[in-house]
Amino acid sequence: MKRRFTLWLPFLFFLAFFIIPQLTAEEQSISEFISQIQKSLELKDIPDYLKSFSNEIREKEELIVKNRFNVLQMDSVALFKPSKLTQTEDEAKLYLQAFFQNSYSVAIETWHLSLIKVNGQWLIEQKNVLGRVRIMYKIKIPSGRAERVKSIEVKHADIKLSFKDAIVFYDNIPGLETGLLILGKGHLHFSPSDSGEKHQLDLIYKVSFLEDELAYAYLRFSDYFFRKNIRIVKDPDEENFQASILDRNKAHTLFSKYYSRSFTVENSLNRELLTTLPQGEEAVFSFKGKKLGDVSYIYSPFTPEEINFFRWKDEKIINLYSPHESGKGRKIFISFAEMFKINSYKIEIDFKPQQFYISGKAKIEVESKVDSLQRIRLKLNPRLDILRIYDEEKRALIYSQDRLRESLYIYFVHPPPENKPFSIEIYYRGKLVPPDQVTDVIAGSQYERNLGYMAARSETYLFSRRAFWYPSPPGDDYFKARLRIIVPPEYQCISNGELIEKTRLNDVERVEEIEKTGSSVYIFETKYPIKYLSFLVGKFTKVEEDSESLPLQHFYSSGIHFQKKGLIEEAKNIIQFYESKFGPYPYEKLSIIRRIWFTSGGHSPASFIVINELSQAQNGTGYVNKSSPVDLSRWKEYFIAHEIAHQWWGQAVTWKTYHDQWLSEGLAQFSATLYLAERHGEGVLPSILKKFSQWTRKKSIWGPITLGSRLSYHDPKVYQAIIYNKASLALNMLRDLLGEEAFFKGLQEFFSRHKYGAASTKDFIKTIEEISGKDLTIFFRNWFDSYVLPEVKVSHSILKEEGGYILKLRITQAKELFVFPLWVEWIENGNRVKKKLIIDEKKEEFNFKLKSKPRKIKINPNKAVPGRFN
Repeated sequence: MKRRFTLWLPFLFFLAFFIIPQLTAEEQSISEFISQIQKSLELKDIPDYLKSFSNEIREKEELIVKNRFNVLQMDSVALFKPSKLTQTEDEAKLYLQAFFQNSYSVAIETWHLSLIKVNGQWLIEQKNVLGRVRIMYKIKIPSGRAERVKSIEVKHADIKLSFKDAIVFYDNIPGLETGLLILGKGHLHFSPSDSGEKHQLDLIYKVSFLEDELAYAYLRFSDYFFRKNIRIVKDPDEENFQASILDRNKAHTLFSKYYSRSFTVENSLNRELLTTLPQGEEAVFSFKGKKLGDVSYIYSPFTPEEINFFRWKDEKIINLYSPHESGKGRKIFISFAEMFKINSYKIEIDFKPQQFYISGKAKIEVESKVDSLQRIRLKLNPRLDILRIYDEEKRALIYSQDRLRESLYIYFVHPPPENKPFSIEIYYRGKLVPPDQVTDVIAGSQYERNLGYMAARSETYLFSRRAFWYPSPPGDDYFKARLRIIVPPEYQCISNGELIEKTRLNDVERVEEIEKTGSSVYIFETKYPIKYLSFLVGKFTKVEEDSESLPLQHFYSSGIHFQKKGLIEEAKNIIQFYESKFGPYPYEKLSIIRRIWFTSGGHSPASFIVINELSQAQNGTGYVNKSSPVDLSRWKEYFIAHEIAHQWWGQAVTWKTYHDQWLSEGLAQFSATLYLAERHGEGVLPSILKKFSQWTRKKSIWGPITLGSRLSYHDPKVYQAIIYNKASLALNMLRDLLGEEAFFKGLQEFFSRHKYGAASTKDFIKTIEEISGKDLTIFFRNWFDSYVLPEVKVSHSILKEEGGYILKLRITQAKELFVFPLWVEWIENGNRVKKKLIIDEKKEEFNFKLKSKPRKIKINPNKAVPGRFN
């Protein structure tokens, strides 16, 4: 027996050291299995690839993979690591992203694989391609196609480009015409069909249509557009044309300049710039004119105003409108903002002020408003890098970024169910310097002093709407939020909503978090919906607070040496006054922060306001700077009254489009003037109205109130004079026209109907008309939609009659009919008499029976009606 055992020893030794390790080595890992599939696909070794599939689905998969390589003509594929893996000893489920590509296109797929283990090797038992296969393109110019042509003409809507003896470079997409680059002597003709847009051209270029010489043009369009709108006359003598190296290099340089500006996104899998193909009438023409410079004509049938004529040197919209096309009704479209709604955010932010560095995690609850929602678009600052995005099942989602337009597109594995909330998580980080705010703001002081400026001892950091510091809605969704913000221990933080917790970060668990030990943690929650999130970091001192009815707090930043006690009491008075006029204060608290900054002014996010103050040593007395159209800071309550008004107008109720921006700034300015009159008496109004009227007459030519933010493209003072001042004057006239009771009842109803939502000018008109019972069509058409001001001739006569006098007033409007209240005053028997006339016809006559002869007759004494009165 012993001898037999001795004989078996060499075999057992061989088994233990050679056979068993080899059996163990044959146990395949998931990572090795994916690498095996990747290698087979890279080599286009379809038989080897199919070995990874079970017999039951191998034939079906063979058809699919041959379709990718033979029909779609893909020549390579990359598999990206599983985003979610569920594994037992003999089974596994995982998700893979497959990136097929060739020289001109890519196909992006999400695979759901069910694996089983057979003899230590993984096999795919089931494979599902989830969602749509996303086809995108890699356009190149120059490609293999170039022609010298006799002429090429591009006509569309209100524009025509024409070139003679030109070189035309085609893109590399086979079988479709989607892009051209033209070199040669060209000509531009652009004539807007909208009269208001012709007026804009006349103001900017002194002509109502544009003609210019071109040296090149880069065009993107659909194949349908090419066949319908582009006419090329080829030169038969140039059939064998070959573009020179110089021309090809020039074409490549121009293509590189313009390619990223239209229809392109950066994909998340390999960071390559990919493009979609324009659809239908979609088109972008980019060119450089001899006089105009670098401009683009953009036509998008999927927007409310299809034509955008854009100048790149100062990034300004010259024209934006819908063309007048006969026989076409109003178009219907659904924007991204209407396809889904954001219900809530849970955001965690770690902010390092000295490095301007943000690390963030945003959990967003979204609700689809359509069936089969494939993707959503959010706004995110392109300086922030996305680390990963998960759905609520922790599956990594494919995304792409349009950095030029600050847009983030997220693609779902499965379309979420309609009207059922779901969540996504976005992890991101990056260096981000807070930009200046341009919405819900007021400009700085109208006083000039002999000032010695001093550097601020410490800065503050305000991240608000314009920063896009978190993945924001593309429209005006109102949502609730919970924010957890970590800052160094020497800093404080103020944000939207209620501060529900403030702690120190002490229990860190990972090595990379040790440096955060002792950091301050602020947790805020909003009780009411808000339209955007903001936070302010700095070194603050709390001066005073009041929680009697509404929690009020007053802070000032380091560098400010005077406390301004009494600010809380003033804020209480302002809020109570506005509540009596507009309705209840819409948020849970109000924090007022005075900070040292480089410019004066303010900003008003939901539930807190920021007042900027210059760091200065004052020397001498101030005087009014008349170059500021909007500022009324000779009354110290003005800034805070304007900013608090934004809690109603701009925050609780916001504007739908740029045409409706006056609903924020115009109503806030009007509200501030109401409070100044309440605080200091009606005697303050004449100088305010005269100032507003003066600036309105001076700047009205640049456009109507409903031109909105486009007014600021030419001159910031134009925007202030029209959106703040003219709108405030129009509201004041409307109050006089309707009477106090009907007017403020209408405002309260408008606020109540549209609270925590976006409203339009049409919504405002509808509400006011319903409450007042008056047809206000002419009033709003000429005061809000026209840049023209009334031209009024006024004459009067005094007739002696038995027992007194008759004062006759004749009012004649020379041009357009405006509806307005006209105040008239005179001195009678030593007393000042004021009368209000309602002007609603082009010619009117009014008679007043007086006991004494009137003296010092004044028409429109406070200039409350802007225009020319003779």
